[in-house]
Amino acid sequence: MSEYIMQTEYCELCGAAMTKKGKLVQIEGAKPMRVCDKCAKLGTEVQAPRAPVQSFGRPTVVTKTPSKGSQQQANRKRDMFDFIEGDIVEDYPQKIAAARLAKGFSQKDLAFVLKMQEGDIKKFERGDRAPTEAERKKLEKELDIVLLDTADDDDKLQKGGVASTTLGDVLQVKRK
Repeated sequence: MSEYIMQTEYCELCGAAMTKKGKLVQIEGAKPMRVCDKCAKLGTEVQAPRAPVQSFGRPTVVTKTPSKGSQQQANRKRDMFDFIEGDIVEDYPQKIAAARLAKGFSQKDLAFVLKMQEGDIKKFERGDRAPTEAERKKLEKELDIVLLDTADDDDKLQKGGVASTTLGDVLQVKRK
């Protein structure tokens, strides 16, 4: 006795159950999402990516020429923010200066130990420049300090029973 279980899909925008397959729609530059017919009016419908074509048992790779926007995205150089694991604390200049003085280092001594320029240490302590990921790790190791925000603060908010923000909380739809 086999049972047929119908799997219900839900609109990714409003959360309503969809009776049909739904439409793949891009709204305001966001990534395409599967939405109901009602929400499909809010964006432009896009084509679903095609599966690779098979011929005589061997897969044939179907490639399309990249658009100018996707080529720019692929060629984008990575900046320092791509490598940072978290946010640097706001008071990093004071933390670095206090830890350096507690260890008894001058700015020149600290730069020598870390194999950095003295000007970089001065810029960190003035707050003119934030340390890169590699510099941050060197500073933390030598001065026994933590320069990254801990994620514990964010986790406490989530565990405290407060619901997280959803797209529906932020979205305001203007109807004509």
